[in-house]
Amino acid sequence: MKLNSRILLLGLLGTPLCSTNTHAQCDELAEESEAITGFVFNDLNQNGERDSDEPGLANVSVSNGCDVALTDADGFYTTALAPGQILFVSQPSGYVVPVDENHLPQFSYTHYPEGSPTVVGDANVEWLYPVIEPTGPLPAQIDFPLYQLTARETRFSAYGFADTQAKTEIDQDMLREDLVNTLLGNPHGAKFTLTVGDVVFDNLDLYDRHKEMMALIEAPNWNLPGNHDINFESPNAHLANETYKRHYGPLYYSFNYGNVHVVALNNVEYRGAAVREKSDQKHYRGYLSDDQIRWLEQDLAQVPKDRLVVVATHIPLVAEASDGQTTTTGPDTENFDQLLELLRPFKNIYGLAGHDSSNSWKVEVGHSHGWRGQPWIAHTLAEVRGAGWEYGPRDLRGVADAMMEDGNPNGFYLLKFDDKTLIPEFIPFPFGRDATHRLRIVLDPELEKAAPEDINRGHLQTGTKVVVNLFDGGPRDQLSLSLDGGKPRPMRYVIRTDPSAVNASAQHPEEYGKFAAPTLSSHIWEYELSAKLEAGIHRIIVESKDEFGQQQRGVLTFEITN
Repeated sequence: MKLNSRILLLGLLGTPLCSTNTHAQCDELAEESEAITGFVFNDLNQNGERDSDEPGLANVSVSNGCDVALTDADGFYTTALAPGQILFVSQPSGYVVPVDENHLPQFSYTHYPEGSPTVVGDANVEWLYPVIEPTGPLPAQIDFPLYQLTARETRFSAYGFADTQAKTEIDQDMLREDLVNTLLGNPHGAKFTLTVGDVVFDNLDLYDRHKEMMALIEAPNWNLPGNHDINFESPNAHLANETYKRHYGPLYYSFNYGNVHVVALNNVEYRGAAVREKSDQKHYRGYLSDDQIRWLEQDLAQVPKDRLVVVATHIPLVAEASDGQTTTTGPDTENFDQLLELLRPFKNIYGLAGHDSSNSWKVEVGHSHGWRGQPWIAHTLAEVRGAGWEYGPRDLRGVADAMMEDGNPNGFYLLKFDDKTLIPEFIPFPFGRDATHRLRIVLDPELEKAAPEDINRGHLQTGTKVVVNLFDGGPRDQLSLSLDGGKPRPMRYVIRTDPSAVNASAQHPEEYGKFAAPTLSSHIWEYELSAKLEAGIHRIIVESKDEFGQQQRGVLTFEITN
């Protein structure tokens, strides 16, 4: 049954939870929508089909990306679906959606009766990479099976990945060596992974291999698109991710686990092929589409206000590297204020983003951003690929060092959830080194060496400082330093370049193996040494405590000569 107007659609169906705002794309799609029904049910035997003894699940959100419908007491839902839309279920707490052979969540149905369009307006679109194949007519009903967990966990962990972003097969080799080998078989027992965009780097042919590799982690692998997951030949934002959707499904969605509601958003708005061809114009911006805001308003309306809401985007929500002292020129999300308005009923919020290969940072969102509630963290993660898989000298495995421009090594996050709180633990590569490798201690300037090969041995220069890079740290962390067994003294937080990054860049200027150009870092501390230090061996112990209560310890020994 075709429905010719949105008014008729809502009058007939009744169940969607609708916004009063108007959004052109959703309204246009509504004119071509058909009614669709189905069940969300507890798949007791996990065969993917609803058997007579398998109960439906009430109050589960099902969405077409515009409107949200809730299942009734029997697990039945009714909504509408238009060609070009993807229908998806929001995984409720206490249940998980099935996964495929690559551990990708199976939570959606793509409705593309004729496949991705090859003609838009008067123009032909020649897709460079495979896009969505025709799916045929809309089925009579679409059911969503769920698997019930043995217990509703409120303490669990997940993996957070920013920008895996391989451009070549060799880049994928490095990703496998660093990330997949480290997490093979899920050594931390994580309940899921979340990749916040730039799954690959423009080469969308790599998706198949990427999925197969990431499956070895053996955890449900949730993703969202980044600016390097775009079909650049698309004439507009609406068709910008046809290949991504072919592999991963909807561009935005939500799911629950324990007391956590994860909202995965697409804040990369592509301006189209015509704009991209003009080298003087940015071909994308950080922006949440009107349709997405419309959906999010309805999605959040169904979430208990005491839940932890994790907002995952690719582009940072706020482009500050140190709470007011900007050390990056990366874009933020232009309509952040609209997102804040939707989040106002919630007390527990955490933001996760990627995109910026120069720096990782945590902004405390508060009054200066127009937020009047309890402050929360918008966290731009250090990247899995660091500054890029092509940067830095190769180690004995053949993998690039990939240190970021702020001196942070590339790595991943163990996201530790405890009821309604999130503690992010950054783990650097290679081999998931332990906490003793979570900070770097150097002298700046270095000791004046008698021979170039000397290591931390020589004359002490005037004004020498102990400089510590607490990886993925920030201004609300505290560091102390003990010299030669003395009383711990507080270190001073500063905004500056990491001397290790500066030295590494100077020592590797050649094209093969060079480091990315150093930039200001948001996680550096200093302590000035006395010029009266005597000749001999000295020891430094640095202890840190971050804003989440996590503690690290690092050491440095050096020798002053006469």
